[in-house]
Amino acid sequence: MRQAPHPSVEDGTDTDPGDAICSQLMHHAPDAVLAVDGQGLIVACNASACRLLGRAADEAPQDRLLSRWLVPAGPPATGGAWAAYLASGNPAWLDALQGLRTLDLRRPDGGQVRAEVSAFAAPVNGAPGSGLVLRDIGARVEEAPDANVHQSVMQALHTSEERYRAVVEHVTEGMVVIQDEVIVFANARAAEIARMPLAEMHHIGFLHRVHPDDHDLVRERQRRRLAGEEVPDHYELRLLFPDGDIRWIAIGVSVVPWGGKPASLTFFSDVTDNKLILEAMHRSEERYRAVVEHVGEGMVVVQGEQIVFVNERATAIARMSQREMLRQGFLTAIHPGDRAQVRERQRRRIEGDPGPQRHELRLQHGDGSVTWIDIGVTKVPWGGQDATLTFFSDISHRKALEEKLRDTLAERETILENSLVGIAFLTQDHRFRWSNRAMARIFAMRRGPSAPPSWEALFPSKQAYDETVQDIAEHMRRGRDYQSEMRLRRIDGKLFWAAVSGRAVDAADAGQGTVWTVMDITQRKELEEALQRTSSEREAIFNSALVGISFNVNRRIQWVNDKCVEMLGYSRAELSGQPSRVFYKDEETYVTEGRRTLEALLRDGHHTTERELVRRNGETFWVQLAGRCVVDRNPDAGVIWTLLDITDRRKAEDDIRAALARQKELNELRSRFVSMTSHEFRTPLATILSSAELIQHYADRMPEAEKQEVLRSIETGVHRMTRMLDRMLLIGKADAQLLDFLPQALDLRLLCQRCIDEARRQHAEAASEIVLAYEARAVPGVFDEKLLHHIFSNLLSNAVKYSPDGGEVRFRVSEDGANTVFEVIDQGIGIPAQELPHLFESFHRASNVGRIQGTGLGLAIVKKAVERHGGTVSVRSAPGQGTHFTVTL
Repeated sequence: MRQAPHPSVEDGTDTDPGDAICSQLMHHAPDAVLAVDGQGLIVACNASACRLLGRAADEAPQDRLLSRWLVPAGPPATGGAWAAYLASGNPAWLDALQGLRTLDLRRPDGGQVRAEVSAFAAPVNGAPGSGLVLRDIGARVEEAPDANVHQSVMQALHTSEERYRAVVEHVTEGMVVIQDEVIVFANARAAEIARMPLAEMHHIGFLHRVHPDDHDLVRERQRRRLAGEEVPDHYELRLLFPDGDIRWIAIGVSVVPWGGKPASLTFFSDVTDNKLILEAMHRSEERYRAVVEHVGEGMVVVQGEQIVFVNERATAIARMSQREMLRQGFLTAIHPGDRAQVRERQRRRIEGDPGPQRHELRLQHGDGSVTWIDIGVTKVPWGGQDATLTFFSDISHRKALEEKLRDTLAERETILENSLVGIAFLTQDHRFRWSNRAMARIFAMRRGPSAPPSWEALFPSKQAYDETVQDIAEHMRRGRDYQSEMRLRRIDGKLFWAAVSGRAVDAADAGQGTVWTVMDITQRKELEEALQRTSSEREAIFNSALVGISFNVNRRIQWVNDKCVEMLGYSRAELSGQPSRVFYKDEETYVTEGRRTLEALLRDGHHTTERELVRRNGETFWVQLAGRCVVDRNPDAGVIWTLLDITDRRKAEDDIRAALARQKELNELRSRFVSMTSHEFRTPLATILSSAELIQHYADRMPEAEKQEVLRSIETGVHRMTRMLDRMLLIGKADAQLLDFLPQALDLRLLCQRCIDEARRQHAEAASEIVLAYEARAVPGVFDEKLLHHIFSNLLSNAVKYSPDGGEVRFRVSEDGANTVFEVIDQGIGIPAQELPHLFESFHRASNVGRIQGTGLGLAIVKKAVERHGGTVSVRSAPGQGTHFTVTL
């Protein structure tokens, strides 16, 4: 502890003159002044304080604690905020301190000093602290004329203050005093409910905890209350805590004087738990109410003969309003025939005899209609008295179903009794429990006690019975119905055929017995035997037929005869159930022919056609197929088909057609040949004849040069006819497969050039220019020179001949792997597209050749020569765009 300095100008400290004057005043003040930091440590005092307390300025820190200077048994001026402040020195408590307090302080010499004290907040060493002003009042007390009276008064005041303080501090409700929106007093319970320290409540105010949605309400009521307006004294609001928790408090407020000014005295308590309980009770009540009001059964509570409670479902079933049921009593809606029964059961139940818990009765409505209800009754307390709680539901629909069931059972009983099929119910050990009249008639037996003890008596032998029972047991064990046709015996010993079927009443419990039906099928069996004999005869007839016969349903084979099996190559087992798709080459043919056949069958009821089918080994053959619907124009009922193998006939027809086509070709060839020869031979023959006549008649008058020219024309005509005959002979050899083929090594380039030279000489007056583009390797090739000469000379001659306007004729030779490619390309008249397929036929000439001469054999010779080499020839052309021939060898 240090004594407060006495500043002066000479100190050299940088202080404000006003601060210096204040410091001097404090230093010379007659009252003691202490400076206390936030931990309750006295850090400075003035000279009056040192004299009053007898303390030195350099005392040890532990001796400078404010709490150590207090006399424990001093006046009760502490308590509340004063007690908290003096114990801790925390300046946060100072806002709650009001007025002066009296303290007893200890001196180091053992003496005591009584002083009045006031406190105020002040910074100490830059941190929150406080200041205390002490005034010695010991002399005033001693100078009082009646010290004992004064002491008694002070003691009474102290006792009263302690009692009020105890009440305030230990009351279960929070208590705060608010003045000018500032809490000037709060008890410990208030701080506990608000979850705030008392000092914090004084510092930041009580509204800090009030829920934001309730702030305006609190402020408005506080303002109106202090203004004297009429405001509710009690209401509820919410507190919102930092962790998000919300608590409800109930508040009671009144206006009181405080320090000479009006303030609000507020008592409040935490009612959150009560509100939660009330809400839970409300929810529970709502749930029970919802259950009662929406339960599927009617509910009524009856006391005496008066209904005291009824739910909505009960009014709906009774078709009465709730008011009517409560006013008229419970017996009003009950059918008159059931009222006595209900009244008696009600009386017995009140007397302690519970009787049946559930029973059925009728309600009669105002329109005379009746509703059946199922009732459950129990005894309950109601308003301190016994009553009956009754649950009931509408069972009219169930009653109607039961009535319908009884009628149905009666109808079924009638049906079973009058059935033409024998029906019996047997026990587990095969004894008759029940049988209908048909069963008795079939076995010529009596029903009831006179019936056979076991159905073993109905079998031809013990062995047959044992085998059948064993078979039945195996079926039942597997959960399967038993069905069989067998020979049985009537009571009179006569055997007959019967169709027997049976099943267990419950597959999991054999003890419940079995149900059986028996039909006398003796007549059917006899007919089947007769049919079997007839069928065998017909089977023999069908299988002896020379045509295949098949019965198909929906294009699936149901039956075939032996001839059909033989024709198709399948066994009868393989064909049975097989679709007829297996006899067709592809799916498209199968679908197309099937559509065409179906249309004919639907239209005419029958269909005849010829088709190519496939045997099992893949061989194709032709059949004449004829089919007829079993039911007219209804192929779904089945179709009978006959198949006649006409492969040989079709082959003969094909041969005849081929021969006719060949004959037609020969005729056309003959016609073209006659036409060509008549033209091609007439021209040179006319030249020869006219030249011969000139020499014969005018030789002696003709100049030698002219005579030689005439002789050359005769020679040219002869050569022309010779070439034409050679071509015709070559074509004839090729057609007769007698064309010689003698491949040998030759100089291919030299041959090409020679053919070009011959074409130039042959068409010396032509305007076209022949160009050789030889791009193959310069090595000898292995070809038939004579055939190559025919190929090249014909292609080059045609290229020049059919290019009357001239232009380039390109002869290109190249290689394509192991092949040699020869191309002749001209810019001539071209070939119409429709005539390209016939271009290589003998004596064929294009329609656009006009007056250009030709035999129509050149390209036919080219094709034959190329094919003899195993090569190919192709052409691309269009009218007016030239022609491009390609030969690949």
